[in-house]
Amino acid sequence: METRIACVEGRGPNRVLVLHGWALDSGIWLASRSLTDLDNFTYAYMDFPGYGTNRTIPPCECLDSMAKAALNAADELGWDRFMVLGHSMGGATAIRVATLAPGRVMSVVALTPVSAEGTPLPDNIYNQYANAWSDPGAALHSLAPNLSSRQLANIVSRCHETMDHNAWKAYLANWTGANFIDNLGAFNGPTTVLYGGDDPLVNPDYLSRTMDGLHDGTLVGIDGAGHYPMVEQTEATVQLWEKALTDAAVGAKN
Repeated sequence: METRIACVEGRGPNRVLVLHGWALDSGIWLASRSLTDLDNFTYAYMDFPGYGTNRTIPPCECLDSMAKAALNAADELGWDRFMVLGHSMGGATAIRVATLAPGRVMSVVALTPVSAEGTPLPDNIYNQYANAWSDPGAALHSLAPNLSSRQLANIVSRCHETMDHNAWKAYLANWTGANFIDNLGAFNGPTTVLYGGDDPLVNPDYLSRTMDGLHDGTLVGIDGAGHYPMVEQTEATVQLWEKALTDAAVGAKN
């Protein structure tokens, strides 16, 4: 599967493959991109099949397929060794990438990741999410209460421009049905898990099983943020993930 990279920027030695979440393609990182350190990092922003630059490609059928698409993207970049940054379902996918290719991944930062054991939702809630495509604003606002009305409107608008209802439903099934909790120990490198203090779903209790399974996991909260810290608390979030990635790179050299 050929997965085009949406954007590569930076000239730093620390290569970071960046994976987006469910409701928007790599455009979710636009605010944070203005604050990243391009002297120390090279960031490659990927769109999953069915999103953005890869909208014409059929959606992945499961989270493992998403991880393999990410590894294919790294191959196309010529990256033998790299770090992975992911948000929400992309956060879980980032961890899965590391477990599938532990010799290639130096470290992971998972930003408000969905659970490695899946998120089984009651049928009525699942159907609400599946049918929220036409107007996802209320569902997204419930997860990220600190988004301004304009930020929320922009995410909703871009969502409709960069994916379709088929992709929306396919990836809902992927992240709710994730199931690699027993494989977490395959990756020995550092995994930093960042969560928003106001996120009603991805909180320490929800993440406990994932954290227990990680060989070298660190859990860090972000005040004043919900499910989209890179939008709600952009500067603080970028500083946290770049510190985690820098510490991991230094540790790998020692």
